[in-house]
Amino acid sequence: MLFKKLGNEEKIRTGNILSFFVISSIIVLVFLLVISYRKDKIQSNKEKEIFRTQKTENNVSCRVNEHAINSGEVFAKLNTVLGLSDEELQELLQVSQDVYDLSQIKANNVIRSFFGAEDGIFQKLEYEIDKDNILTIEREKDGRLTARKKPIDYEIELDKVTGLVETTFYQAGQEAGLTDKTIMEMADIFAWDIDFGIEVKQGDEFEVLYEKKFLNGQEVRLGRILVAKYKNNGRDYWAIYYKDAENREDYYDLDGNCLRKQILKAPVNYKYISSGYSLHRFHPVWEIYTTHQAVDYAANCGTPVSAAGDGTVILAGWKDNVYGRTVEIRHNDVYTTRYAHLSAYGKGIKYGVKVMQGQIIGYIGTSGASTGCHLDYAMKKYGSFVNPLTQNFERSEPLKEIYREDFNLYKEALLKLFNSK
Repeated sequence: MLFKKLGNEEKIRTGNILSFFVISSIIVLVFLLVISYRKDKIQSNKEKEIFRTQKTENNVSCRVNEHAINSGEVFAKLNTVLGLSDEELQELLQVSQDVYDLSQIKANNVIRSFFGAEDGIFQKLEYEIDKDNILTIEREKDGRLTARKKPIDYEIELDKVTGLVETTFYQAGQEAGLTDKTIMEMADIFAWDIDFGIEVKQGDEFEVLYEKKFLNGQEVRLGRILVAKYKNNGRDYWAIYYKDAENREDYYDLDGNCLRKQILKAPVNYKYISSGYSLHRFHPVWEIYTTHQAVDYAANCGTPVSAAGDGTVILAGWKDNVYGRTVEIRHNDVYTTRYAHLSAYGKGIKYGVKVMQGQIIGYIGTSGASTGCHLDYAMKKYGSFVNPLTQNFERSEPLKEIYREDFNLYKEALLKLFNSK
């Protein structure tokens, strides 16, 4: 009897355990189904993108389907997300061909299709070609589709940020709330007067007034810097954005002098100068004292190297076993520059090619007689080597006198805004 009783209890216990596992499995299965359903719903919503209602230029109330282009996507395959048939996509490709080739759409750019809110008939397509221009293909009253390229009509707000340098300008900019894009743009604006690698000091101050661009009430991107002020080692540097009637846009100081100069102070974003210009330096490879008529900028291998100024490439190749991969640029009758120990050359860089200031002409490496990743940067003036860090370069083309009065009026208006914020 005892064994029989124990056997029954064991069966009951086993049954309870099995019931527990069955119920638990059902709960887990239901939970997974719910998660899967929500995931599919989210993915479905993502594929459908954003639907909203607005009016076209022809005052037609429309439902809008908005989609950000994914990497690898082509226009001919966007029928689902845009709600268009294959035939309609082909028609749009043909209509827009003389204005913009929709087969060249780029990842992350936004495309929108508009349909009549009541009849569901296609009315318009918008594609953001770049940050400033948009392609529109709109149905006219007679039913024809017309393609146009026009500037994007942003709503613009101005923001002002101030900061104090404790360690580096980059860190100070981040702490002040600036994006990496604005920090780098500000550094580029003052790059002809301030070497942000070695000349930034603790206690430097900066102020910047820049644009924020909005579409339909949402911030979509940052605009240009309008006014910037950087106080370096007790000296104030100013930058005023100005665009003249000939559509030349640039940054000028308070007196209307263009900030751009013939040659940049440094052609690469570097960590530190590992070896300066010297007529008596101990060479780390040859272990002898020799001249070093260049400046060595230490940085990670692969860091882009820019042309210090406009000019013509007079060498792009291996320069003996000392300099390795090298690019040399003739800027004018006065200056030439050399960029050595590269790991690779910039796209299209070869003998005879014209380059522009700031264009990538190579990448930092350690080719030739080198002990580590760095750029060997040398400069000649009238055929003789000079120290790049001690040269005073002439500024680029100055503001034309016919625009001087207009610039001064524009400058005063900007400074009034700048000081009021």
